[in-house]
Amino acid sequence: MRELPNLNAIRAFDAAARHGSFAQAADELGVSHAAVSRHVRNLEAELGVELFERHARHIVLTGEGSLFARTAADSLSGLELGTGRIRRGGGRSTVILDVESDLATRWLMPLLTDETLSVLNVNLDIRIRPDPPRNMLGEADLALTLGAVSCVGFKATPFLDYEAFPVAAPSLLAAGLEQENPVFFTSHRLIHERGIYWWRSYFDALDLSFDDAAGHLFFNRSHLCIDAAVRGLGLTIGDDVVCRDHLASGALVRLSGPALPNRARYYLLVPDTTSLSGPVRQVRDWLRESATQRN
Repeated sequence: MRELPNLNAIRAFDAAARHGSFAQAADELGVSHAAVSRHVRNLEAELGVELFERHARHIVLTGEGSLFARTAADSLSGLELGTGRIRRGGGRSTVILDVESDLATRWLMPLLTDETLSVLNVNLDIRIRPDPPRNMLGEADLALTLGAVSCVGFKATPFLDYEAFPVAAPSLLAAGLEQENPVFFTSHRLIHERGIYWWRSYFDALDLSFDDAAGHLFFNRSHLCIDAAVRGLGLTIGDDVVCRDHLASGALVRLSGPALPNRARYYLLVPDTTSLSGPVRQVRDWLRESATQRN
């Protein structure tokens, strides 16, 4: 017989370890703060070690707690993944695709024509994720992420490379300064995704002072930066994936100057098994073919 800790205690410990708080763990699990604390105390007694350092306003994992937190997270993730697949059945015709939001908005959506969906002949359930998953995908059958992600039960393979460069609406190019003139870049508002890394790197490449920029506008997603640039609100750093359609239609123009080195690429996450269901295999092959045609 396997000697395993109480599953409710493991769930309480996992939630507390992720949140760094018994109260937040209790909110997630729908139980009382006292119940979470009791489960963790019982688990510590059973294991013979302290899992948390307890402070007045927060808790911190001990060394043993950190080790056990990884074990608990991997075990619960594997259990959730296996349970979901059994419940849905291996031969179902609905495929859940977890996609990074910018890639979904600018690359995947234009591919979803009526003809394509008819040929695939599967039910697609597309889940949009603004940030990479940590270590599990829940119910997802496949995933597209920016950067390689290690998720329980999945293997990540390179999917799409991209080249980053500055873009602007044609109206800004018609307003006076030639884009070949470095002053062009300091004369317009700079649109950033989350931080200034890309534009600072570009200004360094042009030997310009970043402090001379005319102004700044920040968003937390690339597709919002692209939309702002299309509206003529300033210059932004785009790429040949998320800007593809706007560049083709002329809504945006690639500005002169060097391309920027990539910090990441897009990856396809596929279940780490030798036996995929027919629908999952079909969607995987379609995604790979679409990426190959784009390149």
